[in-house]
Amino acid sequence: MTDILDNPVWAGLTGPHAHLAQVNGQAARYHPDVAPFATLAAGHDERAWADLAALIGPATVVAVTGVSGDPPAGWDRVERIPGVQMVATALRDAPDPEAVRLRPADVPEMLDLVARTEPGPFRPRTIELGTYLGIRIGGRLAAMAGERLHPPG
Repeated sequence: MTDILDNPVWAGLTGPHAHLAQVNGQAARYHPDVAPFATLAAGHDERAWADLAALIGPATVVAVTGVSGDPPAGWDRVERIPGVQMVATALRDAPDPEAVRLRPADVPEMLDLVARTEPGPFRPRTIELGTYLGIRIGGRLAAMAGERLHPPG
C-alpha cells in the first residue's frame, strides 16, 4: 500500500477535489482553469500514459506529479522541477490580524499579483482548491497563500 502523500494529486482528485477532476481510466488532472497538475494512478500499467494523452489532448502542457521514471516515447519533457515535500508533525497556528480571506471577486487582483511575482501556476479557478488568505498594503494585494492540493485526511 502506498502513502497518500506519495501521490497527493491522485489522492485529491479521487477524493476531496473530485468535483474539480477530469479522469480517464488510470489518469487524472485538474480542470485546466484550476491547475496544471496531472497524474497517474498508483500501480498504473502501460495504458496509463495513453489514458493521460486522451485526457489532455495533443500539444498540451501539464505538470505530471507523483509518477517516477520517464514518460514513454511520444512525450516531450518541457521541464523537470525537483520538489521537496514537507510534512508538519506539529503545528502552532496563530491568527494574523492583517490577513484577509480572499474571495472569487479578488481573483483578478490575485492573477495580477501572480503575473508580477511569478510564484508558480495560478489560474482563474485556482481559488476553488481551498482557502486563500491575502495581505494588503495600501489597499493593494501584496502577498497571498492558500491551499493547492487536498488529499484526504
